[in-house]
Amino acid sequence: MTIDRRPPAALLQQISCFVTVAEHGSFTVAARLLNLSQPALGAHAKKLESYLGVKLLERHSRGVQLTPAGQAFLGEAREVLAAVTRARSAIKPFIGRTEMQVMLGFTPTSGKTLVSDLLIEAGARLPDLRLYLRAGLSDDHIRSLLAGTELSAAFCYDAAPHEALVIHPLYEEDLFLIGARDIVNPDDGPIPLTAVADFPLVLDHRFHGARHLIEDAARSSGMRLQVGLDVEPAEVKRALIMQRSHCTVVPYGLFMEEIAQGLMGARRIVEPAIHRRLALVLRRTVPAAVASGLLGLIRPIAQRKIQEGGYGWRAPHSV
Repeated sequence: MTIDRRPPAALLQQISCFVTVAEHGSFTVAARLLNLSQPALGAHAKKLESYLGVKLLERHSRGVQLTPAGQAFLGEAREVLAAVTRARSAIKPFIGRTEMQVMLGFTPTSGKTLVSDLLIEAGARLPDLRLYLRAGLSDDHIRSLLAGTELSAAFCYDAAPHEALVIHPLYEEDLFLIGARDIVNPDDGPIPLTAVADFPLVLDHRFHGARHLIEDAARSSGMRLQVGLDVEPAEVKRALIMQRSHCTVVPYGLFMEEIAQGLMGARRIVEPAIHRRLALVLRRTVPAAVASGLLGLIRPIAQRKIQEGGYGWRAPHSV
């Protein structure tokens, strides 16, 4: 007999054919059970014997008989098939599950107020969701989403409707004047926008949406703010505030730790109040399962924080 030591591509099928023939003692019965022709079944048996280098089956007038080698191999062959069945059962819970990968952009404030809760919830409720995070400002995230880069979703303020985007509002908030505690005293209560002009300010660069919002409100009130520095990073704003050289106008949550520690004071701006709306913004091409899974995680977090009232958030009004 010619011996072929290469593992056959259909080795499992050949073992299954051998076991079926051996258990029923008939190629005819085995062929019917396996939905194979008898020549095809015979070819599988011969390929298995060629691979093993030994004859397993002997045909006779009444059917098929196992050789001594076949009798020795039958028990092990059954174990092989049983092991395959157990292996398939082990992965059954994972069949049909697809890992969801999302590159999520976040702003400085949402990074402090939402992202950690989102990561905890995702790990507990959606283990197949892989979140990759990118820090930035709303305007930058919107440009990335529209450009079709790897960014799939982002927390963005005041996102304008666009056919390529799906916008899910999460909450609304007012902006606050924030400065060193002895300069901005929270006990003085809300501060009219006209009074903000008395404070030297550090604000985002002129091309950012938050800066436009603040300056538009000032112009509408017939006033001009003292903007001493244009600075984007929150860390630099923090350093300038702690040096008592500048104040800023930002959401409460951006410096919530410093406010809680008494290092900074915050006064809500009124007359007029300056509102911002944060939304989860997704590219329209994001798969529905990914979009619904992400929204199902983040929306309850935002709703819970609205109810807790720590940041002064409100439920978003319909647009």
